[in-house]
Amino acid sequence: MQNERSSAAQDVGKWVSVILRLAIASLFLTAAVSKLKGGSASINQTVQGIQAAFKDTWLPAPLVTCQAWATLAVEPLIVVWLISGYRLKLGWIVTGLFLTTLSFGMAVAGKYDVASANYTYVLMACAGLYVSRFDCFAIDALVCKRTAPE
Repeated sequence: MQNERSSAAQDVGKWVSVILRLAIASLFLTAAVSKLKGGSASINQTVQGIQAAFKDTWLPAPLVTCQAWATLAVEPLIVVWLISGYRLKLGWIVTGLFLTTLSFGMAVAGKYDVASANYTYVLMACAGLYVSRFDCFAIDALVCKRTAPE
């Protein structure tokens, strides 16, 4: 009976992991495409827009610029990382930390509604990290032999 419950929990856990991976990857995909689709002009406009949004905050301008450029690189990276499932635990940690920086930034900018929604995504990343141990649909786990630690 206990073994059946454990097996059922693992089965649910692997599907929860896949669904969370797809949900967060789709979020980052749409964000990345909207920023990158117009080429260099769109990219520069995005960076300038982010700089303008934080102009009157206490965050140092070089830090804001660094985050803006990092965002352009990290968003598509997260899509590939979560979809592939390669080193999934680390992928969720990076995703959660990146989402935390975005949430923090929105709070500093006074966009509390956006920050609140972003912190929900941080929670989703934490859930993804938790259930990643059950996930077997990943490049580094092609054979579904992972089991939950006892």
